Amino acid sequence: MPIDFDCAVCKHRIRVPDGAEGKRTKCPKCSAIQPVPSESDELKLKDSPADPPPERRSGVGDAFQPKQPTPRPKETSLFDDTSAASETNPYAPTHSDDSLKVSSARIEAIEKLQTPVLICLTLAGLGIASNLVTLVISVINIIGDGARGNEGVVQLASYAIGFGFAIGLLGFACFGLLQARDLKSYGLAWAGFIITLLPCSCCFPLSLPISIWGMMVLSDNSVQREFTS
Repeated sequence: MPIDFDCAVCKHRIRVPDGAEGKRTKCPKCSAIQPVPSESDELKLKDSPADPPPERRSGVGDAFQPKQPTPRPKETSLFDDTSAASETNPYAPTHSDDSLKVSSARIEAIEKLQTPVLICLTLAGLGIASNLVTLVISVINIIGDGARGNEGVVQLASYAIGFGFAIGLLGFACFGLLQARDLKSYGLAWAGFIITLLPCSCCFPLSLPISIWGMMVLSDNSVQREFTS
C-alpha cells in the first residue's frame, strides 16, 4: 500500500511505494529532500492541531477602515437603587439604617417644637413692640406734663429701666427660642420658654399656656437627645 504524506516545505502531496519508511525522497514540486514518515508518524501528524493562522499585521489600508466604537460604561441615575449604584460608582452616597433613623428622629423632634416655638416667638416680638410703644408714650406724657428737675429725671429713668429690662428679657427669650427651633442648646431653649412665662408684656396671658406646652415638649427624652448641646 503506497504511503501519502505532505511535503514539509511546500505542503505538496507526495506518494511513495510501500516499504519506503525511513528512507529519503525528493519532492516532485520543490525538489526538497526529506525522510519518508512511517505510518505512526503520519497518524500523529493527522491528530495534531492545525497551525494557528499567522498574525495579521496592520498596514496602510487599516487607516481607512472604520474604527469599531468602544462600549461606553453604563450611566447610573440618581433615581437608581443605591445598592446597585454604589457597586459601579465609588462616589455614590451610602446610607445606613442608623443614619436614616437619626434623621427621622431629628425631624420628628423639630416638628414637635415648631408650633410652640413659633407662637412664643410671635408673642415675644409683640411684647417687645408693645413695650417700646408704651415707653415712647410715657416719655411724651412726662415731657408734656412739664415735669422738670429731679422729678422728671427720676420718672424718665424709672420708665427706661423698667421697660428696657422687660425688652431685654424678651429679646433673650427670642434667642433661646431660636436655639430650641434649631435643636442647638437645650439650656437656652428652657430659658426661652421660662422667660415667656414672666409678665414682661401685655401678651403674658396668651404666652402662658404656650410656654407650658413648649416645656412639656422639651421634657420628652426623644426630643432632648436630639439637641447638640
